[in-house]
Amino acid sequence: MSLVALVGFATTPDVRPPAPTLRIDINIPAFRLDAFVGDSLVRTMPIAVGMPAYKSPRGDFVISSIEWNPWWIPPASPWAAKEKRTPPGPGNPMGRVKLNFRDLYFLHGSPLDASIGSAASHGCIRLRNTDAIALARLVHQYGTPSLSREAIEALATDTATRRVALEFPVPINLRYDRVEIHDDSLFVYRDVYGLTTRAVTADILERLAAYGIDTSAVDTVRVRRIARNIPRRGSVTAIADLGVRDQHTSSR
Repeated sequence: MSLVALVGFATTPDVRPPAPTLRIDINIPAFRLDAFVGDSLVRTMPIAVGMPAYKSPRGDFVISSIEWNPWWIPPASPWAAKEKRTPPGPGNPMGRVKLNFRDLYFLHGSPLDASIGSAASHGCIRLRNTDAIALARLVHQYGTPSLSREAIEALATDTATRRVALEFPVPINLRYDRVEIHDDSLFVYRDVYGLTTRAVTADILERLAAYGIDTSAVDTVRVRRIARNIPRRGSVTAIADLGVRDQHTSSR
């Protein structure tokens, strides 16, 4: 089915991908999705990721299509053996929209707002419905540039099930970084999947060194305390509070 027939709006022929392009970055233990246009961060959204028994995949993928008001079709998996097909609506586990990036794995809305910021799904990436809709609009803007803003809005406000293949798939990276530095602050997250045997203290010192910090001047007692007491949703510490000031030479 063509996009014209799908949404009822004219499309623009010979459309080229927008420049700069959109890319999605997810850090699983941070429970965070970032959307970048070129090198600029344009949206940040909290997410839920897969439970340790049903880990979200890691690696590079592409968002290939978007489905509005999706049905939920239980997968052929033991955990879903007693589940039933669920039509679109407030109780649908897929929420208002899902973005397909791998077979049986999606970014999707969810009615379970309380699960956001935790490892709670069976592998998919959950978002609040409002965030999922905003993300889908953004992906349409860059992935289906032949659709007018009116056509995208029609998709977002309609109640019918609509599936739209992207003209330009949007890259998405799912990574697993326990330590990050942003805006002169150190962020440390729990190893939610138990994937590493290396002490997080070593990761903190390595990341600080890569940031341009002389780690011999770091308050290691403070670093070990941070590593021992990581809240469920991670911790944030100003680099200046680690006993060093104005040493860094790079932005990330």
